[in-house]
Amino acid sequence: MKKYLLALFAVLTLSGCFYETVYKNADRLALNRLEELVELNDEQTQFFLGSFSNFQVMHQKEHMPLYLRWLTVLEGNWRILSYAQIVSLSEDMQTHWSDLSLSISAPTTSLLHGLNTQQKADFIAALKKRAQERTKNTERLERALERFEDILGTLTPSQQKLVTQYLDDTEYYREVWHLHTQKRIEKIESLLAVEQALNEQQKALLGGYVFNSIHDAPSHIKRVRAQWIEKQVKLMLDLRETLSLQQQDQVDQYIRKWTDVVKQLMDTKL
Repeated sequence: MKKYLLALFAVLTLSGCFYETVYKNADRLALNRLEELVELNDEQTQFFLGSFSNFQVMHQKEHMPLYLRWLTVLEGNWRILSYAQIVSLSEDMQTHWSDLSLSISAPTTSLLHGLNTQQKADFIAALKKRAQERTKNTERLERALERFEDILGTLTPSQQKLVTQYLDDTEYYREVWHLHTQKRIEKIESLLAVEQALNEQQKALLGGYVFNSIHDAPSHIKRVRAQWIEKQVKLMLDLRETLSLQQQDQVDQYIRKWTDVVKQLMDTKL
């Protein structure tokens, strides 16, 4: 349940003149994503929009420059970055997303705990349904190949084999993550059922469960996450060795596109 953040980051994949328009209206996009899980009343809607707008202003000022630095590192060095360097960069990104979620945790927990009984039931039911649907995903390979082809163009049979092998090798991690998600939802449900105002510790726990904070995760989940990242990095390095000159050029274009997008969004007047 990272809809606030996902809705904001999703605009980075857009192109053309839609950059500024969508970014300026990211609060409404995020609201729409949230209301896929629970329908808000007018007062709750205004609270959400105000909280998200404050978050977006902070995000643009403090964090967009960080994304630009990451992209600059990749643009000049993606062909030569070592395994250790890529793992370190991935861990930095993971830590960033966890820390970033804390900046909107307080209004999120306030909004969710303030839902009425029926809204809370609808919210939990939607989370459980979505989690269940993900466990039945039978198109994971097709979607993974499509994502790579969006960047690289048509994959060779050997490249497709690498992606397929990666998915096979990481199936255990996905199963562990699904179980972790179910337990998180149960804990969210338990905290939302508390009738009195939450204390600071309960608020922190609810925020961590909602945003799936790796900081608050059990040790075995942290270990699985680290191993999963290592597998992802290995896949990236293995694929890098197979890229044709044309595919390398595609990667360069992709990074430059994202760099241009971030620069434009940094200058967008909110």
